[in-house]
Formats: sequence, structure tokens, C-alpha cells
Amino acid sequence: MKSVGLIGSGFAAWLAASPVHAHPHVFIDARIEIILDEENRATSVRISWTYDDLYSLFVVGDMGLDPDWDGKLTPEEAARLSGFDMNWDVDFAGDTYALIGERELALSRPKDWSASYADGKITSMHVRDFDAPVPVAAEPLVIQVYDPGFYTAYTVAFDPVLIGGTGCTADAYGPDLDAADAALKAALAEYSADVNLEADFPAIGKNYSEEVRVTCVAP
Repeated sequence: MKSVGLIGSGFAAWLAASPVHAHPHVFIDARIEIILDEENRATSVRISWTYDDLYSLFVVGDMGLDPDWDGKLTPEEAARLSGFDMNWDVDFAGDTYALIGERELALSRPKDWSASYADGKITSMHVRDFDAPVPVAAEPLVIQVYDPGFYTAYTVAFDPVLIGGTGCTADAYGPDLDAADAALKAALAEYSADVNLEADFPAIGKNYSEEVRVTCVAP
């Protein structure tokens, strides 16, 4: 698994001293599982999001869960938590993107979701299907995770998992942080002082995208 990171240390210091230090707001560790059939065709992606401690605390408190603050949920509370982040707007892409080469692949709306709470963090899971099975060969199937508006920062923090298939490998890759930081700084420089950056932050999240690449040899 390639090492991944978020914002370069030098740029992070500049960002913290600037009026836009509030982005990103939420930090998520992502786990990506690719489900393949016996013909090495990708059929689904299982996605897990582990939210940072602060955001998890906000959600648990706002929903009135874990009132005794023992860090554990009852089965009833866990059932209430499940799906808390699955009420997507119709145009929300789920911060997960699939492609082969330059060809973008459609993913379904989420299904089979669940959620848990442990060690002060919420982890939610959902599955998204491809419209049709996607043959995977030497040209990688790429699964990218990012928020275009950079409100949320994603890290592929776990080794990707392959379920099924034969002769396939999956590796995670991080962005070119120097290039991403430079692009963000250039985008921010174009805004005038009276622009509400909180409401109109530049869509630079893709530059910080982390991704999983899957390749297969002929079965």
C-alpha cells in the first residue's frame, strides 16, 4: 500500500494562518473492497468510512445516542445509527468514483448499509453496484475517493481488499501533495477578499484524491 497523506506540511502551515483554515471540516479513513466474479469482472464496491473523533462525537450527541457516555451503543441505538449518512441528495456522487482509463463508470445508489461505534469513532459501510460487470485486466480499474468541495478529506487508510477473482492485485496510491497544494493556493488567490469562501470554496478536492488500482491477469 502506498503511503498517503493529506495537505503538505508547508502548505498546511500557510492554510492555518489564512482565513480559509476551516477546510476540510471532516476527516474520514476509507476502506475499499472490490467484489469480482469468477471471470474477473468487478460487480460491486464495498466502502467503509471511519469518521474522525470530533465528527463522531457530534453525530452521537446530536442523535441522543450513548447517553451514559460509556462508548458503547445498545442494539437499538446501533439500529438508529445505521444509515445516518445514507440520505444522499439525488446529485450526490457518494465521494466515490470509478473509472478505467478516461472512461467513467456508473455506480448505483448505496445499499446494504450499516454503522457501528467503537473507540470514539463511527464507522459506516455501504455497497454500490456497477451498472454492469466490469472486466478487469492489465489496464487498472481505479476507485477514487474525494469530496470535490474539500469539505471532507478522505484517506485510504487500510489495505484494499479483493473479494473473488483470480490473479488480481489492488494497491492504494496517494496524490502529488506538492501539486495539489499549489493548485489550491492558486485557486484561492483568484478570490477577492469579500468572497465567502466557506460557501464558495473552490472545487479542488479531486487534486487530493486517493485511489485504489485493481489489475488482473487472464483467469
